[in-house]
Amino acid sequence: MSEDVIRPRPVVDPALPEELREGLLRGADAPAPSRARTEREDASRVLRLREGGIQLLGVGFTLFLALFTAGWYLAMVIASISLVAYVTALALRREAAPAVRGAGAAVGGAVLVSAPPWLFGVLPPDPLGGAPWLLFTLLVGMVTADTLTAGTKEPPKERHRDRVLWPEDVSTADHGLLAAVQQTVDGVVDARAELGRSDGLDLARGLSVLREQEWRIASLLARQRELRRGYVLRWQRAASPRVREALEPQRRHLAAVEGHIRDRVGQIVEYGRLVDAAVLAHREWEQCQEALDATAAYADLRAEASLLSVRSPEVAELADTAEAARRVREESGARVRAAVTGLAGLGPDGPASTGRG
Repeated sequence: MSEDVIRPRPVVDPALPEELREGLLRGADAPAPSRARTEREDASRVLRLREGGIQLLGVGFTLFLALFTAGWYLAMVIASISLVAYVTALALRREAAPAVRGAGAAVGGAVLVSAPPWLFGVLPPDPLGGAPWLLFTLLVGMVTADTLTAGTKEPPKERHRDRVLWPEDVSTADHGLLAAVQQTVDGVVDARAELGRSDGLDLARGLSVLREQEWRIASLLARQRELRRGYVLRWQRAASPRVREALEPQRRHLAAVEGHIRDRVGQIVEYGRLVDAAVLAHREWEQCQEALDATAAYADLRAEASLLSVRSPEVAELADTAEAARRVREESGARVRAAVTGLAGLGPDGPASTGRG
């Protein structure tokens, strides 16, 4: 049997809510280890710090140059546009924290509301000399808050990735064991749909126990895979037969673990076989009951048809009438033939001519 045929599906911890389990199972690919995800998150945070620093450096340099050469008016335009553009992009980023996005929206709205007075020269220019740096300070605060809070909380699916065991976590040689358990689970699911609340079969509890056993077996197989790899590596690197002799208990433990797992899988498969037999018996009972219920219609049809074997007076009368009609027709035919024969005897050479002579 090829590995594609017996490749098991991912196994989710049955302690998780059913909706979350289904969501985790919908993932198509196995995730990277949690350590790698943490490293990627740290790298992403460093990248955001770097990008934010470059952005602030560019805005600050441009702002300083504008104040030095053109005055506060151009600096206010640059600072306002930079701040409004940043909080607008911040509001559209899903990974940004809701509180930071709300604060950014408030700051951006305040800047837009306060723009007309200084933009059209309503306010005196002197008090606004430090206003560009105030907007720049707000921009620094928003960039810092976004960098420190964005992506710190994983979505529920990411938080529970360690509660999922993928086929890659189990040795290829053990895929058949896990697939056999999952086939039994699928059979019980189908049996539950067909039998419903059948007397004597608590399939809901059976399904719960099977899912727990599936997770337990998958966890043991995953741990066995890691320990077996360590054992094989130590055995290959052994410097002498004495070292390999010291590794012998590990080999025996691994063999015993495999035997225990196979025994439990065999027990689960046997339960699935009994459930299949119960489903077959139930199906036979339903079909026999259906046949029994339908037999009455067949019996009624036969009883009604049996009346046709008794001689019917109406049909006998019709037969007598047909027979009488047949005799009348035969007698009429005989008279017609006799008349034709008589006419044939009255020709020129017949008896009439002889009498006249």
